[in-house]
Amino acid sequence: MSVKITILSEQMRGASFALNNERYTIGRSDSADVCIPDPTISGHHCTLIQLEPDVYAVRDEGSTNGTRVNGEKVTTEAVHLKHGDLLQVGGVEILYDNAQEHRYESRSLTVINLEDTGTIEVSAEPMKNLAGKAKGKKSTALRENPKHHTIMILILSLLGVLTVIGLVLMVLRCSK
Repeated sequence: MSVKITILSEQMRGASFALNNERYTIGRSDSADVCIPDPTISGHHCTLIQLEPDVYAVRDEGSTNGTRVNGEKVTTEAVHLKHGDLLQVGGVEILYDNAQEHRYESRSLTVINLEDTGTIEVSAEPMKNLAGKAKGKKSTALRENPKHHTIMILILSLLGVLTVIGLVLMVLRCSK
């Protein structure tokens, strides 16, 4: 199951439908392949059409409240869907999830050697560690900072002294 749609809107949030057939109808009608009982959805609202294995498009079927992909209105001409597209069927939002397509989206860290590019105006030396942590630099959490630790001890000590003074004054007033 590499292609699926997941309903994001409240009444059916999280309902997921695997796509592996050539055609799926989405609508309010019980006869729809994906039945969504929502008053903003027409009986036969739109159709998902398989263009090739693991690739789908959506076509509006003359619905009353329309079909949109990422906010753009869909007409009777099919609109190709891509991984992460937000499909709006009437008032219901649906996420198009193509795991196969997502697998091929690559996010990689590219390191460019500025000396090889012929860009002489920019010094490459200070840029060597832009992609990662600078060597030798230690990150310090707030609670590990000695100055903050000392300030916290002073504040707590002051609060303790004020509390003791308050108690002494209360005892003196009660004993009179």
